[in-house]
Amino acid sequence: MMDGNDVEFSVAAVEALGAARLAALIVDHAGRDAGFAQAVRLALTAVGPVDRLVAALNERLQALETDRRLFDNRESGALADSLDSLRQIISTELALRAPRAALTLLERFLRLDHSLFDRADDADGFVSDVFRHAVTDFGRLWSLVPDRDPALLAEQVFALFSDNRHSVRDDIIPAAKEALGLAGLDALERLIREDDPARAAEASQWRPDRVRALIEIAEARGDLDGFIALHQVAGTEGLAVKDICERLIAAGRLVEALERVERAEVPEWQRGDTDRLRVEILERLGRHQEAQALRRDLFARTLSPSVLDDYLGWLPETERPAAWTDAVAVARQHEDVHGALTLLLRLDPAAAAELVHHRSQDLNPHLYRILRPAAERLCDDHPLAALLIYRRLADGVLDGKQKQFHDYAINDVKTAQTLAARVKDWRGHPTGETYQEQVSAKLQTAFGP
Repeated sequence: MMDGNDVEFSVAAVEALGAARLAALIVDHAGRDAGFAQAVRLALTAVGPVDRLVAALNERLQALETDRRLFDNRESGALADSLDSLRQIISTELALRAPRAALTLLERFLRLDHSLFDRADDADGFVSDVFRHAVTDFGRLWSLVPDRDPALLAEQVFALFSDNRHSVRDDIIPAAKEALGLAGLDALERLIREDDPARAAEASQWRPDRVRALIEIAEARGDLDGFIALHQVAGTEGLAVKDICERLIAAGRLVEALERVERAEVPEWQRGDTDRLRVEILERLGRHQEAQALRRDLFARTLSPSVLDDYLGWLPETERPAAWTDAVAVARQHEDVHGALTLLLRLDPAAAAELVHHRSQDLNPHLYRILRPAAERLCDDHPLAALLIYRRLADGVLDGKQKQFHDYAINDVKTAQTLAARVKDWRGHPTGETYQEQVSAKLQTAFGP
């Protein structure tokens, strides 16, 4: 018997219903969905005279500007859909027929953000996404206007940038860079520099948003030295070292890039990125042995499979077996037991099993996205190691008395007990019977009878 879910749902199938049937369905649904009805009315208006469309869009924007309703998180999705329909009609239907009018309305649309964010709970970011798309539309549409005035456009961009309280206009300068051109970028830079109240003081005291804007302008111009200098002013040279060095590499300034990346003071979490840049630069400079030494050091710190692959790939074939053995040894002794387990499962599952035998108590039972696939991988050939991982997962729930995960713990215990029948040598770990007694006691303590 076929139900509604078995019916083909495609453009072709819907077209086959015919215009009259589709129209009836649309009108019926519009009667029950105010937002959809509004979108349909705008779509109908869009195929009529352009002045009528502009009037309808202005009316809709006016309604949004004067509306005082509050939107909770559940209602914000519908609000975002309604806003996006309006944005699309402005930036597509109207833009094709009256680009200047579309740009005027789009700027007005962008200025709705303050009113709406004061009234809408946008925890999911749906409304923010609509405004970010509108920012992209703004730059795209201006680039299509052949007789645009770069100075006037710079003023518009500056006004939108300056009143960016909700951060949805953050990309206004990159979005408009093509439309601005060099003349517009120069005008925009002057406006930003003249507006900063601290412009007469030290450059390091400039407002962060102003410095960020000047960095974006330098990047849009292709002014690499200005880009670097502004990061120095902002005090973000260390954080931006990857961006800076990638641009130096692209410009062929390899020695300068290497010097910069080697002296950069970066947080530990960023060292992997900068070391990869150093490797790339060293290879480009023909300093292969130094690049290989750095790859080996980077692997020893991070256990990165891609770094290991690169390191082995550059070695002569005769040297790879010994290097592979060394990599396994490094992983087995590494302080990051989870990274080591993941890597060893790929390189040598037997070594991964040994790691579990010796360090099962170091495994974090909350990292189930790592441990559960590892246990599944080890089940066939290394049942004791798999069993120890399942026990660790179960113990994490039972020891923490996490009642909401009770069923997962019970399933892990059952899987471990099934594997116990295949274990010949327990290697000092509790047998199946002993562990079952321990689990029974933990269940009693954690969840009661």
